Amino acid sequence: MAEADHKILSAEIKLGSQYYFYMETQTALAVPDEDNCIVVYSSIQAPEYAESTISRCLGIPEHNVCVITRRVGGGFGGKAMKAIPVATACALAAYNLRRPVRMYMNRKTDMKTTGGRHPMEVTYNVGFKEDGKITALHLDILINAGIGTDISPIIPLFMVGAIKKYDWGAFSFDIKVCRTNHSSKSAMRGPGEVQGTFISEAVIEHVASVLSMDVDSFNMCNKWRQRGISRVPIVHEVLLRSNPGKVSILGDGSVAVEVGGIELGQGLWTKVKQMTAFSLSAIKCDGMGDFLDKIRIIQANTLSLIQEGLTAGSTTSECSCEAVRICCNILVERLTRIKENLQEQMGSVEWGILILEVEVNLLTGQTTILQSDIIYDCGQSLNPAVDLGQASTLCLGCFLQIEGAFVQGIGFFMLEEYLSNSDGLVIPEGTWTYKIPTIETIPRQFNVEIMNSGHHKKRLLSSKASGEPPLLLAVLVHCATRVVIKEARKQLLRWKGLNESDSTFQLEVPATMSIVKKLQCLL
Repeated sequence: MAEADHKILSAEIKLGSQYYFYMETQTALAVPDEDNCIVVYSSIQAPEYAESTISRCLGIPEHNVCVITRRVGGGFGGKAMKAIPVATACALAAYNLRRPVRMYMNRKTDMKTTGGRHPMEVTYNVGFKEDGKITALHLDILINAGIGTDISPIIPLFMVGAIKKYDWGAFSFDIKVCRTNHSSKSAMRGPGEVQGTFISEAVIEHVASVLSMDVDSFNMCNKWRQRGISRVPIVHEVLLRSNPGKVSILGDGSVAVEVGGIELGQGLWTKVKQMTAFSLSAIKCDGMGDFLDKIRIIQANTLSLIQEGLTAGSTTSECSCEAVRICCNILVERLTRIKENLQEQMGSVEWGILILEVEVNLLTGQTTILQSDIIYDCGQSLNPAVDLGQASTLCLGCFLQIEGAFVQGIGFFMLEEYLSNSDGLVIPEGTWTYKIPTIETIPRQFNVEIMNSGHHKKRLLSSKASGEPPLLLAVLVHCATRVVIKEARKQLLRWKGLNESDSTFQLEVPATMSIVKKLQCLL
């Protein structure tokens, strides 16, 4: 102060209070539960604090108290500590009366009881040089805390952090938190920081006024209209709190998310939902579609998610998103391993699907395959044309892989009788007596589609076998023929007036024309 060219001594600043004026006033509902428990639905920013207070008030363990908060209709700090007495009063009444109790304050009562921002009286001395450089600042601050302690003891900490945004040279302060007969004051949006910012700007503007450094040419030229322009830097100390999160993926692929942060209208749930969708999208599964629609944020529950803490300080959304991101990363890591294992298992198992339609002549027993549709997994086919085959030729060898294997299966199940006599000698000597598939016996509409199922580590060049597995699909020709025979037999039984249920039979392999005719005409 001794180095100053100018001094301002014993200047005073007075700061009033401010009411929260949230849309939803203080409210709570308490419901007695079995086993000496109680459930409290509270509009509160800190459910865990209410749980602890209710536990002590009722003389029961905390695990017997469940505080649930789905959302809060505006808080601004007024639903942090001030909601606890309301929730506790409801819990006490419900616990003793053994019946639900609800409390909802009207606006008049809410304004009288919840307090608001801390009023302050400030006296300051400041010294500064001719060029405006401040050399010293001393502050005497009286904080009106009201009748209760609440969070008032930590208000000076926030104030000093905001005031120190400027270089005051020699800076000293004497801050007293005073008990008065006013309603107890509590945290309100930017507690202490708002007052600290105003005090620092008031001092700066006072110094500038003394030095005539705020002259504006427009205001000098206009008598009845004046303008004001102000540039104010701010410093806000970000306090990161630990915040829990839980992400559960259910059996149908939907996702349930729990976080410690409370939705106050600040969009916390929206941000958490977006973070969940973004983080889980790393799994890259087919059919995820609009993943946001599959995510639900669950209401806060003190027994479901422990150590929820306080939703305040403008960082709860970020902390909640980070907790969810960590959860999702763990799930993605686990699911990725499962996905890779499944892909490896799929890589060691060939699969295909066939839809088939057959027609049987009831007079001759001839079976005609009208249409077959095959979808077959080739992995990453080395040559799709070779694997698929060409159906334009009659040579069985020219059908190549998928088509050729299927046609050969038709021969096994429906046509080819490789018989032996009593001496064990083979009877057929050629195609005159050994019938292989021809253009008349293959599907009239023969559709085959190759599916590329991607990369497979344990497969050579990611290619899958296509020579033998498709032959297995031909069993469907035999099965479809059996269905036709069964219906034909039922029809014959109806004509004879007999019981239709008595139509069991065994269709041999191969199901040749003569065998089919015999089974559908003779019982």
